[in-house]
Amino acid sequence: MNLPLQLDRAVTVPLQDQLFEQLRQLIITGKLKPNSRVIATRFLAEQIGVSRTTVLLAYERLINEGYLETRPAIGTFVCAALPEQRSREAVRLEISDIPRQASLHPQAFDRPLEVPPAVPECTVDFNPERCDSSNLLPTRIWLKVLRSVFDAEPDGLAKPQPPRGVLSLRRTIVDYLAATRGVMTSPEQVIMVTGRRQAASFVAHLFQRPGDRVVLESPGDKEIADFFRLRKASLVHVPVDERGLETDALPQGPVSLAYVTPARQNPLGPTMPQARREALLAWARETGAYLIEDDTESELRYHGTTPPPLAAIDPYGLVFYAGSFTKTLGAGLGLGYLVVPAEFTDAITAIKLMMEAMCPWLEQMVVANLLGTGEYDHHLRRVRKVYLERRDCLMRALRDNFGEVQLLGTEVGTQLTWMLPDTLPSAHMVRDIARAHGVGVSNAICGCGQLTCDRHGKALILGYAALEPDILRDGVARLADALCH
Repeated sequence: MNLPLQLDRAVTVPLQDQLFEQLRQLIITGKLKPNSRVIATRFLAEQIGVSRTTVLLAYERLINEGYLETRPAIGTFVCAALPEQRSREAVRLEISDIPRQASLHPQAFDRPLEVPPAVPECTVDFNPERCDSSNLLPTRIWLKVLRSVFDAEPDGLAKPQPPRGVLSLRRTIVDYLAATRGVMTSPEQVIMVTGRRQAASFVAHLFQRPGDRVVLESPGDKEIADFFRLRKASLVHVPVDERGLETDALPQGPVSLAYVTPARQNPLGPTMPQARREALLAWARETGAYLIEDDTESELRYHGTTPPPLAAIDPYGLVFYAGSFTKTLGAGLGLGYLVVPAEFTDAITAIKLMMEAMCPWLEQMVVANLLGTGEYDHHLRRVRKVYLERRDCLMRALRDNFGEVQLLGTEVGTQLTWMLPDTLPSAHMVRDIARAHGVGVSNAICGCGQLTCDRHGKALILGYAALEPDILRDGVARLADALCH
């Protein structure tokens, strides 16, 4: 491979520096692709007529500055992630050179705008976000319900929709929450949303201003943390233990919002006990904070009963209660709901109208039909049974391969947390080792985007919804083989 390099011996710039900069430009501009192998130092020295030492020194500097990397027994390669991505830096520079009042939000560049580098393909993937399509509602039922919806309202798609959502769906949600969660509300207080982030967005527009303090669980939901970070909130990360959010560690002084997951802490899995729920409400009352309660996984509880949601025991009107059908009907549905304290329903509705954040009429009508006819309850019982069998299979496989294991989050949801023993590396290292052996697992990340402290550095996340029992057993056996050899 002949590289387009032109070294000028007539200038005072050393050949090593010229070579470094020209190679760097080839990498930055994409002429040398990420993960591509670069020419060996001996051959490059012969090609451009310099000593091999000159090339070695240039390569060494490129490695030290993050443009190249060596792979033992293979060669030298262009790094997958460069210290400055042109797609970021160039846009920033171009915008800064243009006189204008508005510009791109600088923190929007804190997250990758492109697909992240590929990781080794996993034969068995314990990704908690995956689900098994065979456990979703059968297509024949979807089609049956669709036909009944159009038979009942053939011109439904032509009508403007209520800003809060289809009334029949909101009524069925009110009845469903009263019967299953003890949340007493009215259809006027139910606002249909596309998911938890849109729910958080509506509440944040109402209360949170730049610089306001927002309490988040740590480790917690990284997507929610990123959302509030983009809104320039001052994030307060409160630690989580085996009983959920540590209410004794809540901050004093003014706080605008707190985003909490009492039913199943995300991602570790513990359920917050009643005493802590009451303490959280008392803290919110004292500090003037409003609470966003994410209850999206409470329907998938396998044993016992969950303490009443915050929204069911809130005497002050401080809780915004968010639920979703994503885990039970599929992520592609993109439909959830937000129960709003009565005094804020008009304000949240106005924000939704301003953002034109309407949920599709057809999906709302279908879900209203499923809830109203009892089909959803039947589906939920079937799904719980399947997921319970898979959870039990995963727990047995872990014990068969690793002996006694400390597990969190086994009572609800579609994932569990294995607190690794001291004899095993950190969860981050186990994740990398497992991926190299074709097994996908996850580790907990704290809200600020960094690896968690030692306390949660041993938390390994294993999702089981998408995996058949045989695959679950094979995946744990592979994991054991990877960690023991």
